[in-house]
Amino acid sequence: MTLKVKLSSVCLGVEGMTCASCVQSIEQRIGGLPGVVHIKVSLELKNASIIFDHSHHTPESLAEAVEDMGFDSILSDTTTASVVLTETQLVPIPALLTPEAQQEALTRLAQLQAVLEVQENKDQRGVSVTFIPSLISVVQLGEVVSSMAPLLEVPTSNSPTEETLVPAPATVSAPATSSQPQLVKMRIEGMVCLSCTTTIEGKIGKLKGVEKIKGYFVIA
Repeated sequence: MTLKVKLSSVCLGVEGMTCASCVQSIEQRIGGLPGVVHIKVSLELKNASIIFDHSHHTPESLAEAVEDMGFDSILSDTTTASVVLTETQLVPIPALLTPEAQQEALTRLAQLQAVLEVQENKDQRGVSVTFIPSLISVVQLGEVVSSMAPLLEVPTSNSPTEETLVPAPATVSAPATSSQPQLVKMRIEGMVCLSCTTTIEGKIGKLKGVEKIKGYFVIA
């Protein structure tokens, strides 16, 4: 089945935001509306860039949705929606991926905000992905799939039949034998209030593999 959707983008002025929590609230509420594919809110520029399905929304309806949250949304006479181009590409699936890993790769691709449709293509051993090229590239899509690659098996010099596990390339390196939780401390710039801390904890704490997160906001 071929996906037929008409996407548009619009930039709305937004007044009344005071901190990063306001940005997060708008992105979550408006981004969760049916037909909204992507939203990026800027506190500094006081605007919201939205990519949406034209059959679900108009710039006016999106502005009203923002105003329903208690913010002022500015939609001038010169504000128009621009056409957003989509692209469909075949992303190869590594031969070493197990059926379970393949399904996980399909799930991860489908969860990406810039991905509109994912279909497995067994004849060409790949995944047909329809996406927004202005938000994500084919290379990044391939990295999502390749990140699911298992440990590669290569013969050792001692025995032709003996095999050694070699970790597949990864963006972030970690001890190959470690199965214990890892602790990492990060310095985060840009937080302006305790609400920012709560937002970060809620967002990062929901990520797969994250067991616990604690943020601290220190007033200098």
